[in-house]
Amino acid sequence: MKKISNEVKVGTIALLTIIVFIWLFNFLKGKDFLKSTAIYYSVYEKVGGLAESSPVEVNGFRVGVVQSIDFIDAQSGRLLVVFSVNKNFKLPKNTVAEIVPISLLGGMKVQFVYGNGPGTYAEHDTIPGRLAESITDKMQTELIPVKDKITNLLTVLDSVITSVNEVMNTDFKKNLKGTLSNLNSTSKSLDNIVGSKEKELKATLDNLNKFTQMLSDNSGKMSKTFNNLETITDTLAASDIYASVTNLKKSLEKAALMIDNMNKGKGSAGQFLTNDTLYTNMTNSLESLNVLLQDMKANPKRYVHFSIFGKKSTSAK
Repeated sequence: MKKISNEVKVGTIALLTIIVFIWLFNFLKGKDFLKSTAIYYSVYEKVGGLAESSPVEVNGFRVGVVQSIDFIDAQSGRLLVVFSVNKNFKLPKNTVAEIVPISLLGGMKVQFVYGNGPGTYAEHDTIPGRLAESITDKMQTELIPVKDKITNLLTVLDSVITSVNEVMNTDFKKNLKGTLSNLNSTSKSLDNIVGSKEKELKATLDNLNKFTQMLSDNSGKMSKTFNNLETITDTLAASDIYASVTNLKKSLEKAALMIDNMNKGKGSAGQFLTNDTLYTNMTNSLESLNVLLQDMKANPKRYVHFSIFGKKSTSAK
């Protein structure tokens, strides 16, 4: 058996080294020749810093890499991005290849936003692409209004400080000191008043405490009293006060009509109250009756004849 020459060994080793180096280089770029992949395309106006070998993800899970990025033509400036995606993943129709930031530190990736079909994309189909707003651009967009508001606030604060400096002159400071001194004197006076009336305040608080305790102790009796009042009001409500008041009103109206008729001389009572002749006749009759009674008292024999043995008969002579 012939021995393999050293030249062949060196050449074989060099060839294997080159093959391993090429495979390792492509593997580091995200290309794995040992896995079956599908190629898809997307067209973008801007890629926002997307580079070859950038990850391609579905719901945060890596399914492929960006294989290449190149201009479609020099006039339009549009870019063609080629994706190498694992064949196990089927992309529904209306899926969008969105370029999004990887993190705050930078870098971009492609994220497939699944569509609702119907059907799926075939290999070498062109998938709609879009560039998401980067975190930096979003921060700038949101921070610019905040910056303007802060600038306006600083302007207002500057105006306020200027106005305060104008107000805080020497006279104002003196007046402020005087006011503070008066407040201090007033607070001392209040302290003295409170201190002198401390016993009275304590007594008042004690009385209030006793009163509240009395209310608490007699809560049962008060409840019974309120229940009795409620019973009384229910009884009054059930006694038909409205009907009683209505009857009383009618009675008063009749009494008023009767008095009015009496004043007008209607009826016997009205004639008696308003007719002088009836009064005069009654007065004369009473006087005559009085004279008659006096005469009967003075001369009873004129009016009464009686005998124990009866009346004597007169005989003819």
